Amino acid sequence: MSLILPAIQFTQRNLKMYIASIPVNELEHLSIDIWNPKNIVGKRGYQRQPDDKRINNIAKYFERQKTIMPVAGLVNVREKGRLKFKDGKLIIPDGIKIWVVDMQHRLKGLVRAHERKLISGANFQFPVVITEGLSQVDEAAQFYIINTKAKKMDVALTRRLLIENENAKLLSDVKPWEIAAVRTTIEINQRIRQNPWFGVIRQPNEESSKRFIATEKSFVSSLRQLYIARHGNPLRMSKRLAYFWNVIQELIPEAFEDPRRYLIQRTAGMFTFNFFIAPEYLAKYKDKDLKKHLSGIEKIGSEFWKRSEKKGARRFGTGMGGYANLAQYVKERL
Repeated sequence: MSLILPAIQFTQRNLKMYIASIPVNELEHLSIDIWNPKNIVGKRGYQRQPDDKRINNIAKYFERQKTIMPVAGLVNVREKGRLKFKDGKLIIPDGIKIWVVDMQHRLKGLVRAHERKLISGANFQFPVVITEGLSQVDEAAQFYIINTKAKKMDVALTRRLLIENENAKLLSDVKPWEIAAVRTTIEINQRIRQNPWFGVIRQPNEESSKRFIATEKSFVSSLRQLYIARHGNPLRMSKRLAYFWNVIQELIPEAFEDPRRYLIQRTAGMFTFNFFIAPEYLAKYKDKDLKKHLSGIEKIGSEFWKRSEKKGARRFGTGMGGYANLAQYVKERL
C-alpha cells in the first residue's frame, strides 16, 4: 500500500526535496543502513548500531504532557523518478525503501513511545525532509556533514531561564544536581548580598566586565560534588554556602580585597572549597562551628593565595588533579 503524505516540494541544486509529515505509526517502516563489516556484497552501511539508552530517554521524554518534537529529520529515497507529487500530496509507492539519513534515535524513540502508548499513532505526526535520488554514498556524506559541521550551542542561558521560572521539569537532559547548582549560583550571585561572590559571577550571555571574576558555568560545575553528596534544599544550602565563604573571608580578608591578585576566588580556590571541602564540612558541622573547624585557613594565610607566590597555591597547577591536591594540602592544615 502506497504511503501518501501531505508535503511541500522544493529544490536545491536541481535536487528535488519535500518537507512532509509522517504519522508516528508509519515510522517503523523506515529503513536504517546499519554498518555491517561482514556484508558479503560489500554494502556495509554507514549508521552505527542504535543506542538503546538514548532511545529509552527519548521515549521517556513523552511521559510528560504537552511535549513535542518539532525539528525535522532527514530521509532519502534512492530510486529516482519513483515519487509522485500532486496537489500537495507526496505518494511513495509500496515497496520503495525510505532510508533514514539523520534521525535514527529520534525515530526509534518515537516508535517506542508509541508502543508504550505515550503518544497516539495517526494523531502524532513527525516532520521530515525527504530527498529523492541520493546514493548511499551521498547519504553518508550528508550524515557526516550534519554530525560534524553543526556547532553545538551553549544552552546555559535557556537552562537558567527555565530554572528561574520554576520550569526545570522541561529540562529532560539536565541532572538534578545541576538544577540545584544553578539555583544556588543565582542565589549567591544575585540575592544573598552578604557573601564574597555577590555580583561578581558573570551570567550566561552577559557582557564581560572587570567586576566579574568567575562565570556562572564554572561556578555551577564547582558545586557538582556538593549536590551529589547532599540533596538538601537549594535555598537553604545557598545560605549555608554563603556563610561558609563569609567565614573564609573573615579568616583571610586580604585574599578577597583584590580578587584578581589572588587565587582564592579564581578557579583554583573555587573548586578547592566548593568541590572538595564544602561538601564534607557542611555535612559534618553546623554553621556556628564552621569558623572553629576552618580556623587553619588563617594559619595558611593570604600570601599563600597570591597569584605571584610561586610556593603558594599556584604550585599545585590547574585541572581537577591540581585542585584535588591543593584541597588536600588545605585540609591537612585545618
